[in-house]
Amino acid sequence: NYANDSKVYRSISQYYKIPIENISIGFGATDLIQRVINSIKIDKLYIVNPSFMMVDVYCKMIGLDYEFINFDQVDDVKKKNNSGIYIVNPNGVNGEAVEIKNYLENFKWAVIDEVYSDFFNKFSLLGNSSSNTVIIKSLSKSLGIAGLRVGFCYGSIDLINEVQKLRMSQVTTSVASLVIPEIINMTPEVVFRMKESKTLLERQFDCKKSYANYVLFKAENEYTKKFGSKNVDGYFRMALADKDTLNEK
Repeated sequence: NYANDSKVYRSISQYYKIPIENISIGFGATDLIQRVINSIKIDKLYIVNPSFMMVDVYCKMIGLDYEFINFDQVDDVKKKNNSGIYIVNPNGVNGEAVEIKNYLENFKWAVIDEVYSDFFNKFSLLGNSSSNTVIIKSLSKSLGIAGLRVGFCYGSIDLINEVQKLRMSQVTTSVASLVIPEIINMTPEVVFRMKESKTLLERQFDCKKSYANYVLFKAENEYTKKFGSKNVDGYFRMALADKDTLNEK
């Protein structure tokens, strides 16, 4: 059966308290990142390291000039004419989170990837962004359901109308359209359980402090061996699970 995406729209609008006309949903955050990059009219996109690995690919696909920069270089490039910036905050690679609002005003467009912001919303711009900012979110991260393939972006009505022009005929699955309205209000509960595990693990092991839904261990341990991990900049990155799952035999 085809998905009833109107239910997903309404549930996102109600839960995050943002106008439905300022929302576009997509087949995961990656779908929306690509559609947004195609919709903003800029000459160059500055991609702040570390970043989601497909952003430069999407730029190449449409012939958009781009450049990778570090966060401490943002001040040096923000006065460039007709440019945009892409920032993941909190970061999906190093787990860092920064105050970025004051850096965005001199860019024509700011694309802020907040797929992890339910785990640390101190710097979130969702609902408070300016007209030149678009926020991208992923429900699979916040609800702990990998592969759910439901993302949304929030921005001005004019931009959202452009993003909608590039949507597929189906932007979510029938399963997601049934599940999301029933469980989206459980987001705080799910996030709490994940953060509870994170606090426990960071106290028990030597870790790099991070603000996303994973732990960055400085050495392998019983959990990385049990659940697997990814080597990131010398750290062992392990996705979060609740305490009951961690302690399953």
